This record gives sequence, structure tokens and C-alpha cells, in this order.
Amino acid sequence: MRKLLFVVLTSFAVSASAQTPAPPSTLRLTVDDAVKMALDHNVDLSADRLDPQISDTRVAAAAGAFKPTFNTNVNRNNQLQPPSSFLIPTATRNDVVTSNAGVAQRLPWFGTSYSVAWNAAHTDSNSFLQSYNPLVQSGLSFNFSQPLVRDLRIDPARQQLAVSRIGRDVADTRLRESIVHTMANVKTAYWALVAAVANVDARRTAVDLARELERVNKAKVDVGQSPPLDLVSAQAEVASNREQLIIAETAVKVAEDKLRLLVFDTGDRSVWNVKVEPADAPPVTTAALDIDAAVTNALRDRADLVRARKDIDTAQVNEKFTGAQRLPDVRLNASYLASGLGGTQVLRTGGFPGTIVGPGQATEFGTVLNQLFTNQYPTWAFGVSISYPLGTSTEDANHARSKLEHRQAEERLKSAEGRAVQQVRDAGWKIEMNAKRIETTRAARELADQRLDAERKRFDVGMSTSFLVIQAQRDLAQATTNELSAILAYDLALVDFEALQQAGPAGTLLGNAPSDSGDSTTMQAPASVPAPAAPAVGGLRIGG
Repeated sequence: MRKLLFVVLTSFAVSASAQTPAPPSTLRLTVDDAVKMALDHNVDLSADRLDPQISDTRVAAAAGAFKPTFNTNVNRNNQLQPPSSFLIPTATRNDVVTSNAGVAQRLPWFGTSYSVAWNAAHTDSNSFLQSYNPLVQSGLSFNFSQPLVRDLRIDPARQQLAVSRIGRDVADTRLRESIVHTMANVKTAYWALVAAVANVDARRTAVDLARELERVNKAKVDVGQSPPLDLVSAQAEVASNREQLIIAETAVKVAEDKLRLLVFDTGDRSVWNVKVEPADAPPVTTAALDIDAAVTNALRDRADLVRARKDIDTAQVNEKFTGAQRLPDVRLNASYLASGLGGTQVLRTGGFPGTIVGPGQATEFGTVLNQLFTNQYPTWAFGVSISYPLGTSTEDANHARSKLEHRQAEERLKSAEGRAVQQVRDAGWKIEMNAKRIETTRAARELADQRLDAERKRFDVGMSTSFLVIQAQRDLAQATTNELSAILAYDLALVDFEALQQAGPAGTLLGNAPSDSGDSTTMQAPASVPAPAAPAVGGLRIGG
């Protein structure tokens, strides 16, 4: 039996593992693929998607103030009273069973409220003062209250509902902003990884160039054509370039981890072992920009500006509410009560209070209810109540505060709009600047390449020194690094320009991305690092 159970469990485990495919060891991604994966799997975005649902529950809670409430209870009270007067010479026992049911509701219009209630009581008593034993009583009541001044247009419940609905719209803008920031962060991390991979290729090429110079210098030193110092200089350059290669390879791992964090569900630890290979080369062609149209889009659609307008809406609701609370509280109140009475009548003879001779006619409970609905014993009540504070009140102070908060919200919107215009224009200028940087750094890299080629040819015929060749290699490395930096800055400026039209700047972006103004020029490849002399680096076309 145990052997059979072991076989079954083993088969089940093998079947389960076969049905759950392991993640691929290498994942080749385009930038669009990375964005789509992030929208599907990003953990932070999944959490942010719950905000609108949470806001829905707040709206539902506020709307619950207008739902009718039903209440009912049944109670039995047994009481034995000691004789307290000459009319009641013996102890009196009363056994009362009461029940009631009712509905009350605050209406979402005009501040109206009402309540309807029905009650019934059945009393058994040994008191000779009772006219019925058992005594059956029933009542039907209706109460109505209508504010005529304060709370007519808006009251606390309607204010809370209006504010919660605005908060629901704000939750949508926050989710949209979170999506925009996630997409921008993914693109930032993707291009940073592309640049890091290109930098690794550049370091490897620099190491190859330095080793070639080391080989040539060693051969010359062996035959006595060059001093040993040239070989030492070449070996030092090889060691320096290998160090930079190690740093560049580590930077690729760090960049991969940042991208993994964004595009994978990190609850599965196996995703950290998936190698991510970028498939796209960053765009380096100058985009045609319409900054005025971009500014118009930002002022219309940016999530932070939409939120600022919602803040104004909230302030208007609060101002309307506090203004209404300053008015006198004038209310029309009306009530109606119908009563019914029945039970078994007590027969008496003689004078007051008489002698009980037995039970009389019995009035059924159905008859008692008929008394209610045929309006045999009605009671009506109408009235107007007025309440008004004398002197400066809390309501006056609250209204003054709400007016100031309304003005403050309007001024903050103006300030936010100004910042939005500046941020979009700034991102546009940086795109133009970095496009020109690409042209100049490409020219500088091509000239540095030509200088290195000329210097190596002169070195081969003995007209140059190892020091000058090494210096030319370093100059080419710096020029290539500057070109890579300009391309990366241009691509990140494009990301910022697109994102800033839809959402405000994120508090913290990945890598070295800007935190407040969409400044992409700070995201550059490390300086003073040797770069390749070849025209193509890691799939990224550098020149020519």
C-alpha cells in the first residue's frame, strides 16, 4: 500500500512539474515587449490597481447613509409592584409582551428624512383598575422632517458622498499616473541596459587593443627596438582596461536586475535567473517636435493637473456646505399616530371602581389592526422649529476657512500648470540639445578613430611612441563614451517628453533618472572609460 501511494505521489509531482513550464533561461525583449510585461506583471502596479476599488468602497459607504434602515425588537417585561396606595391594597403583577418594527431613511434629495413604525403590546395584569385583561394595544406612527433653509441644498451626508465621488475620480488619475511612470521607468531601465551592454562591448574592444599593443611592444622589447618601459606602460593599460571591463559587466547585471524588477512578478524567485537581452537599438534619429502641441496636451491631460482640478471641485463642495451651515436651521416637522385598543373587557358592577364580576366581550387583534388602518383614533402634529446661533459661530469660521482653501486650490492649479509647461518645454529643449550632442560626439569619435589609426601607423614605422598610441586609445575611448552618453541622454529625454505630457514627474525614477524635472542629461555612461574603435557596439550603431 505504501509503495503504491509513493508511486502515485511521485507521478503527481512529475505531472505537476511538467504542467508548469520553467521560465526561459534567456529572454530577448523589445522595448514594447518589456512595457507590456510590466503592465501585466509589475507588483507595484498591481497594488496601485486596487486604489480605485478601495475608493469604490468609500463611495458605497457614503451612499449607505441614504439607505433605509429596518429595525425590530420583541421584549417581555414581568413586573410585580408592591401596594403603594389605598386604591391598590394588594401587590400588582403586570406581564407585558411588546413588539415593534419600523423603517427610517434619509433621502438623498432636499435633506428630507422620514420614519414609519408599528408597535403592539399584550398585557396580562391582576390590577382591578384595568378595563381589559388581557389588554391588546397597537400603534402606527409616521414622522416627517423637512429642512427649509440649512441642509436643503446640501447636508453632511450629501457633502461626504460628493467628496467621496471626487476621491474616486482622483484614484483613477493616480492609477493612470502610476501606469505612465511604470512605462517610463521600464523604458529608462531598458535603454540603460542597452547602454550598459554597449559599454561592455566597448571595454572588451579596449582590452583587445591594449593587448595588441602589449604584444607589439613585447616583440620590440625582445629584439631591442623599444625600451622595457614601453612594455610596462602597455601592460598597465591592459590591467586598467580589464578593471573597467569588470565594472562594466557588473553594471550590466545591475541594469538587468532593475529591468527584471519592473517586468516580472518577483514573487517567483526563479525570474532573477532569467537573462534579459534587449533586442532594440535606441532611436538616434532626431524627432520632429511640436512643443506647443505637447504643452497643450499636458495642460489638458496630465494626471497631476486633473487632480488639482478635482481639488478645486472638493473645495467648492466644502465651501457650499459650510456656507449652508451658516444659515438658520428651519425645519418643518409632521407626525401622524394611529392607535388601536382591544382584548377581553372586564365587567364590573356597582359604583367606582366597581366589583369585577367576570370577563366580557373580547376584541380580536385583527379588529385592533383594523382600527389603525381605518383611522379611528388618529393623532396629527405639525410644527416648525428654528435654530440660529447668535454672534460669530463655528460655522462662520468653517466657511471662512473653506473659502480660503478654495482660493488656495485655484492658486495651486495655476502653479502646477506653470510647472507643467516648464517641464515639458525643458524636456523638449533637452531632446534638441542631445540630438546636437549626438552629431558633435559622433564627429569627435570619428576624428579620434582616425587619429588612433594614424598614430598606430606611425608607431609601426617607428615615427611615434607607445605613450602617444596609448593616449590616442584613451582619447578614442572617451569620445566613444561621450557618444554613448549623448545617445542615452537623447533616448531618455524622449521618454521624459512623452511621459510629462501624461503625468507629473515621478518622485524617484530608476537608475540616475531625474526626480523632479524630467532631466535626462544626468543619465550618462561613465566617463574616462576606454571605448571600442569599431563602428558598431553591441548592436548600437555609433557612426558612419
